[in-house]
Amino acid sequence: MLRLVVILAFVSILMGCATARYSPKRAAAAKVSFDRVTKEFHLPSAEATGTRKTELLTQSARGYEDLLRQFSDQHNWCAQALRSLGNVRVEQGKLDEAVRLYTRVGEKYPREEWEVLQAWKSAGDLLWQAKRPAEAKKFYAQIVKRFDAPEMPPIVKIVVNTSKKRLAEQVD
Repeated sequence: MLRLVVILAFVSILMGCATARYSPKRAAAAKVSFDRVTKEFHLPSAEATGTRKTELLTQSARGYEDLLRQFSDQHNWCAQALRSLGNVRVEQGKLDEAVRLYTRVGEKYPREEWEVLQAWKSAGDLLWQAKRPAEAKKFYAQIVKRFDAPEMPPIVKIVVNTSKKRLAEQVD
């Protein structure tokens, strides 16, 4: 009897976790959080200059980091926040940190295909522009390996084809 009670308690805990993980309320709250950070800080930072830009980027980073902590069970929003945090780091001139964040999108949220594709493309393009083609080509190769399939939407095929072209380019 005690064994049955323990098993039922364990199942109840698991069910509770599953319910929290897929809660529409938590997904909606994560969306609100992401939208707020994006609209209040990240997007305005593109138009700002000087110390105002620095402040907005700092607030953006803090907001995305808070979302990642508070809503770690909301993979779609976390993948977007992690990629957006990478974009903030690019604007802050922190190239290597941005690449690490883009890499983490694929590691932590592999099922969030659009975010993975965009993160890897961002990392590859960033490294390419920084004259680090060997590192960039690793991301382009990942894109081709994972996303080169006939059933992919046209926009994905464009990214794949661009990646193939970069892989074929000879660099000094």
